[in-house]
This record gives sequence, structure tokens and C-alpha cells, in this order.
Amino acid sequence: MQLPRLKRNTDGAKKTLRREITIALAVKLLLLYGLWYAFFSHPSIHGMTEGMDPDRVAAALIAPPPLNTNEPHEEKHK
Repeated sequence: MQLPRLKRNTDGAKKTLRREITIALAVKLLLLYGLWYAFFSHPSIHGMTEGMDPDRVAAALIAPPPLNTNEPHEEKHK
């Protein structure tokens, strides 16, 4: 005796899976955009970029620290 073969509705399952993946990706993109907008889209302090010359900032970051000769030397412990 042979069991009857069951037909699988793979076409409907593919459509459902495609729809679920699309919805999940859309929600993730909306969350990522919300995080970017909340934390990275604009400076937190208004006017913090005014008066900043990019070349001057780069020179300050790359230049070696200045030598301070005015500070007293550490005393040796006895």
C-alpha cells in the first residue's frame, strides 16, 4: 500500500518568506536611520564647528606636543 503524495504549496511559502524578510529589512533600516539622526546628523553643541579651520585643526592633531621648560622637574625621592 502506497501513501498518497502531499502537494506542498511552495509558491505561497516563498511569497510569505519574501514579505517577512522585506518587512524585517525595512524595520532595520528605519531603526538605523533613527539612530543616525538622533546621534550623528548634527553637532550636539550649536556653533561648535564655527571658526574651526580644518588645516589648523589637522596641524594641531599631527604636531608633536610642545616641550614645557617652565615646569619644575620632579624631585627625587630619598
